[in-house]
Amino acid sequence: MRAGAGATLVLTTAVLTACPGKPHGNEEGTGTGTSTSTGDTGEPDEIPAVCQRWVGCTAEIDPSTAAEMAAKYGEHGSCWLLDGAERAGCVAFCDNQLRSYGKAFPELMACRYDDIVGTAQFTLGEAVFDPADPLAAPTFRELGDGDELTIVRGGQGLLMLPLGVHGSGFEVPADPLDWDNARTPRIDLWIDIEGFNVGIGGHFTQITGYPIGFVPVGGDGTLEHLYITAFVPDPIADPSVLFGKPGVLRAELQTYQQPTVALELSFVVASELQEL
Repeated sequence: MRAGAGATLVLTTAVLTACPGKPHGNEEGTGTGTSTSTGDTGEPDEIPAVCQRWVGCTAEIDPSTAAEMAAKYGEHGSCWLLDGAERAGCVAFCDNQLRSYGKAFPELMACRYDDIVGTAQFTLGEAVFDPADPLAAPTFRELGDGDELTIVRGGQGLLMLPLGVHGSGFEVPADPLDWDNARTPRIDLWIDIEGFNVGIGGHFTQITGYPIGFVPVGGDGTLEHLYITAFVPDPIADPSVLFGKPGVLRAELQTYQQPTVALELSFVVASELQEL
């Protein structure tokens, strides 16, 4: 791949090969941001903002469930007497419901979600492979809006786009392969390329609920997932038809007891193919 080339981007609904292998980074359980505790019992001083907003939203949208939602997710709700993992499930429910209703009823301020922010943040980047040593771990190059994204042909002839992920400001399990842990982040990704949206839901590709095996890198609290392998859809046998085409990437990261973080980037498919 040429130096400074844009990233790899075109994700498909196929099972992604890089996730359930161990991600790149330091040894398990080291660095900041990791945790194995599932405690945190006892009612919090203040309920999470997404649940405060969800209680108000459901009272306006569906008054018949308002009392039930308030009793579970509101102040002194039953959720806040549970342990950490169960409490995280409550926060995730509030977050998912609020985003769904907020998108469905954008005119209702009671259901607004985009002004609720936590400490979690993330960036997407190109997993840059060394053409002289394709078995070496790739390096991370952060994507900027409008960057080129390079299609990669793997050793088995598969066309793919590996995306690295960096994040900070949230907890992850000490074991990055503990997929059932409540602290394991999950990501949803959508890519659209006009004229080539042949995947599920009318997108070029769509990935939902993909678990991210983050590990600490460096000493500044940055977490890294080596890469998500995204395959070019099977109907597109000739990658050159995508060269120079503009597209849009949207991603949403769900983390432990944090509101969802969203990212949207435009891109252009690079006019070259990297062979591994």
